[in-house]
Amino acid sequence: MSVPQSARHGRLVTPLAAVLVVATPIAILALAALSTRWFFPDPFPDSLTTEHLSKILGSSTTRASIATGLLVSATVTAIALLVSWPASRVLARPHMPGRAVIIVLLFLPSVLPAVGLAMGIDIVLLRLDLAGTYIGVVIAHLVPTIPYAVAVLTAGFVRHDRRLEAQAAVLGANDWQRLRLVTLPALRGTLLVAAALTFVVSWSQYLLTVLSGSGRVVTITMLLFSALSGGNPSTIGVLALVAASPATILLALAGRQTTESIAP
Repeated sequence: MSVPQSARHGRLVTPLAAVLVVATPIAILALAALSTRWFFPDPFPDSLTTEHLSKILGSSTTRASIATGLLVSATVTAIALLVSWPASRVLARPHMPGRAVIIVLLFLPSVLPAVGLAMGIDIVLLRLDLAGTYIGVVIAHLVPTIPYAVAVLTAGFVRHDRRLEAQAAVLGANDWQRLRLVTLPALRGTLLVAAALTFVVSWSQYLLTVLSGSGRVVTITMLLFSALSGGNPSTIGVLALVAASPATILLALAGRQTTESIAP
């Protein structure tokens, strides 16, 4: 049966519209980052230069904030996945009692007001003498990231056929071999999506980082929010692009892996 021409056009229009919606703000930020003069109502900047880009990326403060953000988010991602893996495996069991209640409790921090949550975590870290430390920031970021990791991994374990592991055990595979040769390859796409989402949530944290880090643990997100108050479009554009780059790359890799895993 041939597909109607209108249906074929619809299949093309929808992804193109989605790409346009995502690409337009990025293009505007790129123009702002490279512009020297761009005033309303001009549709495009008067001229373009890489001076702002080179200056900001060459700054030791910018490089240090990027390194700190990458280290914090990578550590948070690793810990969140390690903690969430066994929890998700249990939650994915058929007829798991109280699963809905546990999921609600896990996501409770996400529905609380951000200021209240950040203040509460900061008070705990102050009492533990961890405020203003790298460890304190990592602990603070784990609160909003673990629920997302658990949710994604639980969905993966629900779809996972555990009979494959049972068959491997019958063939003599021990726990480590079953994990390495059966479970991890089967859930590779899910694990990558969980890692990407966890990293993005941690990378984008501002309020939690400011309060738990006491201004001493500086990430690129903090520099971006500071630049927003200054009102320099070129600086804002450069920092916004830098801040968005790691998350965009990870999400693209996760999306590609997911597409490959479901392709026939």
